[in-house]
Amino acid sequence: MTIPLIDPVALRTFVYDEIVAHGLPPKSGEIAAHFGTSADVAKREIGALNIGKTILPDPKSGEIWMAGPFSAVRTPYQVVRDSRRWWANCAWDMLGVPMILKERATVTTGCTDCGSPIIVDCDPSNPPTTDAVVHFLLRARSWYEDIGYT
Repeated sequence: MTIPLIDPVALRTFVYDEIVAHGLPPKSGEIAAHFGTSADVAKREIGALNIGKTILPDPKSGEIWMAGPFSAVRTPYQVVRDSRRWWANCAWDMLGVPMILKERATVTTGCTDCGSPIIVDCDPSNPPTTDAVVHFLLRARSWYEDIGYT
């Protein structure tokens, strides 16, 4: 068993603080600089978090790929608050971002059937009002069998 060189709680807190502040998760070099270690150690610690499916490394680069509900890459699911912008992994996650921010935000995406824009104002204290429907291709219990596809 390898003893973590970065406290997992401190790492998770740093990752989410950076996402909220800057819109994207920190790269391994930024994590390494913050914790006074190497980028290789930072990547290893990201992969070893073992906190369910919350923070997942990219299978190829080892960098943070997702920190649910946030995405490390641009997706069709955008969340905007004032001049700040975040990306969500899916339609389900885009509704979760304002809840984590604890702020009103506007989520935008497009209908995957017709391409029409979908814009929803989200307020953490009230459910959103929209006539949009989210359709899931897979049953929830199957989502993490291939999270990139889901």
